[in-house]
Amino acid sequence: MPAHQEDTAKLTEELTTFLRSRIGDSVSITGNLSRLQGGFDTNTFSFSIENGPANIPTNLVLRYFRHAREASRVIRESTIQNAAAKGEHLVPSVPIDSTGELLVNRPFLIMERQPGSNMGDLLLSDPTVLPKFPAIMAKLQAGLHKLYTTSLRKHLTASGVDVEHMRPSRMLDTIKAIAAEAQLTDLTEISSWLTKNYPQQPDNPSIVHGDLHPMNILMHEGEVSGLIDWATSMFTHPEYDIAVSRTILSIGPPADVGIPKEELDKMLNWALGEYMTESHARQTLDDSLIDYYSALRMSHAYAKVLSKRHNIDLPFVAHEGYAWDRPDLYEVVTRVISETTGIELVSA
Repeated sequence: MPAHQEDTAKLTEELTTFLRSRIGDSVSITGNLSRLQGGFDTNTFSFSIENGPANIPTNLVLRYFRHAREASRVIRESTIQNAAAKGEHLVPSVPIDSTGELLVNRPFLIMERQPGSNMGDLLLSDPTVLPKFPAIMAKLQAGLHKLYTTSLRKHLTASGVDVEHMRPSRMLDTIKAIAAEAQLTDLTEISSWLTKNYPQQPDNPSIVHGDLHPMNILMHEGEVSGLIDWATSMFTHPEYDIAVSRTILSIGPPADVGIPKEELDKMLNWALGEYMTESHARQTLDDSLIDYYSALRMSHAYAKVLSKRHNIDLPFVAHEGYAWDRPDLYEVVTRVISETTGIELVSA
């Protein structure tokens, strides 16, 4: 049996044991765990159960974290998703509490499986989706940003989550730490600029998704059915969400999608313009904040890339930024930072 099949078999065995201990002795998994696309820092599988209680959906998703130290994410993501779902946002609920449990020595959560396909795939296969998706993104974010977060933050704190770590300052702290270790002139200048211009945070911050793009939006029968992947959610200004989505739309899809570059660039420019127009129409937004958070997000990526290139491995800094080392993405990173801060980037 291939190694990946052995791993899945062990995962299925331990997942079945967990489900029986948590929701009923007779519950079982039907068929195999099916690997889902996406999930840079998690493995994600769909699966179905039978003989479960009536209050548990039959079709579920296992979000399987890659490091044992990420146990706190179970509480954070579960609490946020359930709060959003309770507020009638199209977010998958997490019906089974897996806090404190491990599968094959890794933390996990189990959420309901929303029907449909991700919008990224539909943009290539269904021409009716393209004209609508910028407005869909803007509407989803505007609704999310109106969610009252005081009780959510209190609930997270009571559950042991460090809410202060769920702010943009955590990214700034990472940049400062890498800059201090690397001693690179431009990164030090970036760190100083970001610190000097860091905006005062709102007393009642919005919950932001932090990575909203078509691959994280599920569509079913022409309607949004779910907003997934809450790994980068934070409490801050709504402008942070807009900044990240604006940057993602300017970059385009992560791989070759078979569309000629000139045509793809034209499509992206149109989508970006429509998205920003729709976002401003649905929320009162400060463009200077959007620019700052764009620079912060891209500086975070730049610092991570430099830490990789200079063999800097700080124990409290995750490796998720290394994907930005791809040449086309790195060009976007450096361009956004230079245009916003005026700092000449010279490190390699």
